[in-house]
Amino acid sequence: METSERAYEKIINYVERQIMQGSYKKGDKLPPERELAALLSASRNSVREGLGILERMGVISSQQGAGNFISDNFEKTLIEVMTLMFILEEGTFREISEFRYALEMQALSLAMKNITEEQQTDIEYYMSMLEQTPGEEQKAYYDKKIHYTITAASGNRFIIDNLQALTEVMDVFIKDMRAKILSDGSNSEGLMSAHRQMVEALREKDESKGLKALKAHFEYIYAYIDG
Repeated sequence: METSERAYEKIINYVERQIMQGSYKKGDKLPPERELAALLSASRNSVREGLGILERMGVISSQQGAGNFISDNFEKTLIEVMTLMFILEEGTFREISEFRYALEMQALSLAMKNITEEQQTDIEYYMSMLEQTPGEEQKAYYDKKIHYTITAASGNRFIIDNLQALTEVMDVFIKDMRAKILSDGSNSEGLMSAHRQMVEALREKDESKGLKALKAHFEYIYAYIDG
């Protein structure tokens, strides 16, 4: 008799193989548990266990009364993995910020080519609000919206998912970092200028100017973290 471990791994391997072969695509509904159990010669409990693991991985979504569907909701999984890596590998705030910087550099470079007029308009609006809003929380909100929109403008799903997950992790471990930096008189104007230069660079399609501004932006973040 097969062990329960091999039994529940059958459903995981089966679904992953079907995705790799192109038989399952996002939104496709999986066969009912009883059919999967018969197909894979596994118990219903083993199938249910395997499906539960796939759901936690973000590969499928389970809808009560409707069944199981192929998903691509990996952001929650990425956040969990990055959080555990940060804790277990005793990562530093500097390391996680450097990783974010590397991703944002590529996002900005791609956004130079792919940004839409609507996204450019949104970014310029967020920039104007960032400059006008007096409250720290609102400044932090518009700061985040600028970065999210640049990331979205990259058009690269892997960068988008990883940066969003990484930002969530940083917000947990470095709580209120954006608001505190923006409220720091010694850093706020320099950081504001870096944002302004990035927005202008996107409008002008000047990648060199944009990357220089992004570098300055992260230097202020490093100064806050290292200080």
